[in-house]
Amino acid sequence: MEQSRMPPGPQVVYGKVVFWLCIVAASISVIGPVLAVAFPDHTFMKPQYLFPAIWEGNGPEAVWQQAGGEFPGGHFWISSLDTWDGITQLGLVIGMASAFLALLAASIAYLLERPRSYGWAMASLLISLTVLTSAMGLL
Repeated sequence: MEQSRMPPGPQVVYGKVVFWLCIVAASISVIGPVLAVAFPDHTFMKPQYLFPAIWEGNGPEAVWQQAGGEFPGGHFWISSLDTWDGITQLGLVIGMASAFLALLAASIAYLLERPRSYGWAMASLLISLTVLTSAMGLL
């Protein structure tokens, strides 16, 4: 009988971090729109105008004009965390940040295992920084 092999520890760490952060992100990203429809007065963009504008095939500018007024610029959700739209955006950000955070965790795990894998730790760190700078729009 063949013996099953366990994946390396840092890869398990990466997988667990991505898995749980994506579960949290998906949960938040589902709850936000549901509550936005249930309580439309507590939203940045009014869902009663947003969804019909999207389903009509309008462009982004027209959708913003119909549902929320002028586009407030990137990262507007940070100042709107008291709305369901802001909560939904937070869920999306957590999901996108999962790769960055998981790569950092894997980098640390590579340094903690014996024998230490300095090359893989450095590669994980460099890739995580590439993900971060790309997410920030710098790369």
